[in-house]
Amino acid sequence: MTLEAMQQQGWPLAGIAARLRKHHVEIPNLSAYLQGIADIARMGIQVIPITGLLVEGATRLCRQYELLIGDGLIVAVMRQQGLTQLASSDTDFDRVPGLTRYAPV
Repeated sequence: MTLEAMQQQGWPLAGIAARLRKHHVEIPNLSAYLQGIADIARMGIQVIPITGLLVEGATRLCRQYELLIGDGLIVAVMRQQGLTQLASSDTDFDRVPGLTRYAPV
């Protein structure tokens, strides 16, 4: 949504989410994200539902490893799925034992 709004409105990247919230009347004019969501299934990407148990587990991980809730949720889902490798530029994940982070160059 944000990329399309930047393109349509000529808005800069900085503060784009806040700008879109302020100009929410523009949201119905955005449609490219709908195609992106439809493409997820065609790409064979598995979408994992977020359950209450995952959120509870994420909150424990946040306290244990000093993570923000979004990062804690990523770790909780990874553990549930038996995943140990993550591509991210976020060094906060380095505090989580058993997780290998690959940073973009």
